[in-house]
Amino acid sequence: MNDDDHKPARGRPRTMNNDRVLDVAMNAYWQGDPADVSVNAICQMAGISKPSLYREFGNEDGLTRAVLDSYARRVLSEMFEILHGGKGLRGTLDALIDFASDDPRMETGCLFYKMRAGKHRLGPDTRARVEEIDAAAQSAYVAFLQSSRNADEWPDGLQVEVGAKYLGEQIALAITQRASGENPARIREMLTLALSVFTGP
Repeated sequence: MNDDDHKPARGRPRTMNNDRVLDVAMNAYWQGDPADVSVNAICQMAGISKPSLYREFGNEDGLTRAVLDSYARRVLSEMFEILHGGKGLRGTLDALIDFASDDPRMETGCLFYKMRAGKHRLGPDTRARVEEIDAAAQSAYVAFLQSSRNADEWPDGLQVEVGAKYLGEQIALAITQRASGENPARIREMLTLALSVFTGP
């Protein structure tokens, strides 16, 4: 809560619902290219004024950063839960394949991957957050594969860091293919084949 919340309202009462604005912005960014969605469009869709939005989020960069934080809590957290779920190598890979190929929310792609691909077009705060999440994901993949190797589920022969990068990029590719309209069953087949490098035939 900031000091403005304690000041008498000027003009029309403040009725902006932050959660609704984040939902509207998240949906708009997720459906298209985040860098191509204007603040004016968000304000129009949410039924709020630009000054109200800026009062809450500071600027456009603040809004996109807040949206990414919300997306990370609501969607990306599920991927981290899969990686930390302790289901073993095959069980975890199967869960990742299910998420990438079957989750209906991924039909329009992953908002994080879209922001990562176009991060040069985002503001500095959002870009820094994208890089933080990317590093955290890489660490999670590394921890998962290292634990699999420690349990003798994954033989030596490929560096854990390289395998983690490969795994993360294969998941990203599969979800990107969902957004391009590729058949989910075909995506499942291709992703299963790509990840067989970890489990063998």
